[in-house]
Amino acid sequence: MVVNDIVNSCAHEKVAEAALASIGTQFLADVRAAARCKSQSPGAYAAASVSQFRSRAQLNDYAELHSAIRGADQPVLKGLRLILERRLAQEARCAAC
Repeated sequence: MVVNDIVNSCAHEKVAEAALASIGTQFLADVRAAARCKSQSPGAYAAASVSQFRSRAQLNDYAELHSAIRGADQPVLKGLRLILERRLAQEARCAAC
């Protein structure tokens, strides 16, 4: 259920932007840098990342996310962070090619 909350609510730019502000300044700086490369706001980048996850993720991706957030104090923020970390890592690998 929480996974659905993450992919449904954080796919909206303003919600994602507010959540990012709660995650931490260093992480926000990393997202802001990646967003700038795509000429997006951090909220738009985060929302697009969540939408991309929602449309491309396989069942095992959802299971991994669910497992990672189980028992977290702030599961929506942790889930958003995990989705964004995954995208940032993918983009870093692509940039290295």
